[in-house]
Amino acid sequence: MKKLALWLVFKLFGIGILWSQGVDPVELSMEVVPKTVEINGKGVVEIICAIASHYHISDTTYGLFKVIPQTSEGIRFSPVEYPVGEKGDLGNYYRDSVTVRMPFVVNRETSEGNRIIEVDVTYQACSEDGEICYLPKTQRLMAELTVLAFAPEDQGGFTEETGMVNSLSRALEKGSIIAFLLVFIGGILTSLTPCVYPMIPITIAVIGAQAGGGKLRGFVLSLFYVLGIAATFSVLGILAAQTGTLFGSYTQHPVVIIMIASIFFLMGLSLLGVFVLQMPPTIASKLKGNRKGFLGAWVTGLLAGFIVSPCISPLLIVILTWVAKSGSVLLGFGLLFSFALGLGVLFVLIGTFSGVIKNFPRSGSWMAVIERGFGILLVTLSLVYLEPLLPVLVYHGLWALLLVILGTFIGAFSQLEGEADWKKKMGKALGILLIIAGGSLVFSLFFRFFNPGIFSSEHIVRSIEEEPFWISSDEAGFQQARLEGKVVVMDFYADWCAACRELDEKTWTDERVLFELSKFVPIKLDLTRNDELTASYQDRYQIIGLPTVIFFSPSEEELGRFGGFKSPEEILPDLLKYQNAS
Repeated sequence: MKKLALWLVFKLFGIGILWSQGVDPVELSMEVVPKTVEINGKGVVEIICAIASHYHISDTTYGLFKVIPQTSEGIRFSPVEYPVGEKGDLGNYYRDSVTVRMPFVVNRETSEGNRIIEVDVTYQACSEDGEICYLPKTQRLMAELTVLAFAPEDQGGFTEETGMVNSLSRALEKGSIIAFLLVFIGGILTSLTPCVYPMIPITIAVIGAQAGGGKLRGFVLSLFYVLGIAATFSVLGILAAQTGTLFGSYTQHPVVIIMIASIFFLMGLSLLGVFVLQMPPTIASKLKGNRKGFLGAWVTGLLAGFIVSPCISPLLIVILTWVAKSGSVLLGFGLLFSFALGLGVLFVLIGTFSGVIKNFPRSGSWMAVIERGFGILLVTLSLVYLEPLLPVLVYHGLWALLLVILGTFIGAFSQLEGEADWKKKMGKALGILLIIAGGSLVFSLFFRFFNPGIFSSEHIVRSIEEEPFWISSDEAGFQQARLEGKVVVMDFYADWCAACRELDEKTWTDERVLFELSKFVPIKLDLTRNDELTASYQDRYQIIGLPTVIFFSPSEEELGRFGGFKSPEEILPDLLKYQNAS
């Protein structure tokens, strides 16, 4: 007991000496990015903690590390994003350097002018050599933010890329039939992108469930299915080109999303054997013989076209732009139809293969398992499709419920007889794993939303992924570009655009792209909603499809643009080409 008391006295004495000497192994700094934000715009406050060698600071586990913003006029702060610390016996900690991000939004009702942002940072430093920990310390940091009024200016211009896009442009100008071949090939290439992947389980489920014969019937059914996709795709494309509404945005109305998700959910339950979906007798009587199922495949294709419609490519942007300028709806429909047929080649191949499934030997019980698998895919897809409409807690809660139901359905709670075969044992094991996964998701959701202090790292997943900080206003971005003499990279995106998400996840986060992008002023404009702001962006920058990326000089002169997804290898030459154009 005496030794413990002496040890505590020694520790406190050591802390007192260090404090009295003004020793502080932690150096704090704060930066507001960007330094100018428009009204209703977004930014982030970054707090950097530089930690001396042989020292560390505790993380948020026991409340020893806190970043608390002070009230600032017209500024609304989001939850602080703390990075994950290293694991230790007495809690997690940070070494060397740690950056904490605190996003904010400038309120719509505020006025322009300068703001002082103040943040209190509490931390506790510990020496790793002498095993001495300082008492917790709080410092107040300050940084200046300039709030600007939003005042957009008119912009124009449209430039094409080289290669197939230029070939298509020339073919359209000459009225050459080669244009149809080019857009067909472009559709095939688009079908290989991730935004088309959700269509694959639908194709397998619809064609596989209806094709009772060999390859021929599977081929014909899949052809009707693709014709349905092509019809939807073509009509949406013509509407986009004629009305100026973004291609694919029609499908994002809540009523459309709920309708499609409900249809896929009911189809999935039907394949799972919950009930039998039947057409009215009057319609079914007209679909006898070889025509049975063809109309159903075509209607399903119509609905599936809504899912694939947000997919975009440079060729499609050229087609829509040309249709909008020329006014030739009939020729535009034909080009879009050819593009959709190229997009459907993959589905014809998959559908033909699905038609062979029922010809496999011993198709009885084995085929029932396949149909139930298709049913699970469709039920899962219906839930994925509802994601934009559901709160995060509800969406993940439904996933947990689905996992538990599937685990029960597969056989997690079924009793195994003494002579049960390996299939039943594997089914029971898989069911138990799904139940555990669902329960784990419920557990993590509870602590994430009702006790966030325990799982503070849940809030910083995005912050530890390196990505450029995008300016959300063209006016603020151009002002910064003029001050710094840098070229602007302007990325137009929407939440419903699958290719936009692919560009964010695979291209903008690449280390090489990030390095080159640091020499630009990056602007990202959100065109998710069909409102007046989106319409003004479309008109000013001549945007028809997403994603579209435009390069501007500091004087707002367009240098070039491209549409659709580009890999890091494809976009790096553009960045090198335009970075010195200022």
